Formats: sequence, structure tokens, C-alpha cells
Amino acid sequence: MSTLEIAPGSILQRLYLKERIRKIGTKGTFIEFGAGTGYVSNLLLSMGWKGAGYDLNSDACEVSRKINQSFIEKGLYEVKNSNFFDYQTTARFDLLISCMVIEHLNEADVSNYFSKCAGLLSPGGLIITIVPGCMDYWGIEDEIAGHFHRYSFEDFQQIAEKHSLSILKMAGLTFPVSNLLFGLSNALVKKAESKKAGLSKQEQTILSSNRKVLLKTDYPPYFRFFLNEITMYPFHVIQKIFSKNRKSMVICCEMKKK
Repeated sequence: MSTLEIAPGSILQRLYLKERIRKIGTKGTFIEFGAGTGYVSNLLLSMGWKGAGYDLNSDACEVSRKINQSFIEKGLYEVKNSNFFDYQTTARFDLLISCMVIEHLNEADVSNYFSKCAGLLSPGGLIITIVPGCMDYWGIEDEIAGHFHRYSFEDFQQIAEKHSLSILKMAGLTFPVSNLLFGLSNALVKKAESKKAGLSKQEQTILSSNRKVLLKTDYPPYFRFFLNEITMYPFHVIQKIFSKNRKSMVICCEMKKK
């Protein structure tokens, strides 16, 4: 079973995202940028949306095609092994979403990303961005995964102002679970992936879609019995209580055009 299904932080992010998507109410079209192995897209597809996922990693795209095969066969989803910056269309979309993507972009590309999103957004559409939060927790995982930055609430306020966007909701996620596991996480990543520190940020970014770190990004199948949405739900309640905590290691921001 994939880590992305049962890693504690991923479960908490998924629980929050499912709740927010349900509150949107309407179902429409989406693009997921940096879709990786396609689990966020799969969540949206399972909730009645139609869309496409873009990623530079060909191996991750193949996994996404397998995971989302039934939706692809029905014409509800496309997997694009290409750079979303090269995507040109006159179509507009109801949801533009990225999960753990823009931290891989330099400042200029982050600006280009939100400009492109604003141009692709349909009237009333939504941009959802999930990123690593709090620079106090910069560590080995940032160094080997091609990250430029961990984000703060203020960063998104500046982005929104620059691109004439309105912030609908902003929440810190995974607190305090990720914070408590930070030391262990760093140790596991250092042991398994420290050699990636010598790669370029572009190489690190591409490889970040198919990482294999035991008990960090890869778990024995039986772990699903005690790491799942039911067992983690109390921590989901806790993360919502502490959603304004500036030590949150993940931030989710929802924006729309002004």
C-alpha cells in the first residue's frame, strides 16, 4: 500500500481537503499541478470532479494512470507528463490545485505560477495550494527534495495582494503530529536519502514524486489497520482547533479572483 495513503501527515491533509471540497458544493473541472502519483486527483475524481494532472516524473505518471485507470477510461481524467508552465489553453477551470509543489519553485516561478492560475480560473473558481509551513522546521527533507522555501500565512497574504486574489480560508495543518515526529522524520530521511543533497534542485524535484523511505514515505501493508482516516480522525479535530498556529508544518490556502 502506498505511503501517500497511510502516512499520518498525508491522512490529516486528506481529511482536511475532503472536508473543504465537500463545502464547495458544486462539482466541476480541475487541474492538479505537480500531481505526482495522483492521489489528490483520485480524491477529487472520487468526489465527482473531472480533470487532469500534470507532473514531470514519468514513473509517477505511470502510477497515477494505474490508480486512476477507471476514471481515465471514462474520459474523466488525463495524466500529462509535462511541465504545467508550458500548458496553453483557452479553457477555464473551476479548481486549480497543487499539493507540496510551489516550494520547489524559485520566487520568479512562484509568481508565474499564480499568474498562470489566475488566467486559467473560471468565474467563481478556486485556487487551493498546500505547502510545507514554518521555516523554523527547515531540515534535511527540504535539502534533499529541492525546496526553496517553507511558507507562512504572511507569504500567502503577499501572494494574494500581488496577484489580485482574495483569500477565502487559510489553515495550518498536521499540528502537533508533524511537529512531534519531526526529529524521527529527519533521521529517517537522512539515513535513506542524504545522497540526494548533491543533486540539482531540478533533479531533486523530479525524484520527490517517487521517494522510498521506510516509515516515512513507505510503510508495510499492515500499518493501514492503525494508520487510517478513522484512527487519525481525532487528530484531524485537533489540527482544526490549532489551524491558526504559526508552528504548523503544513499550510493550506484557498484563494479566488477579487
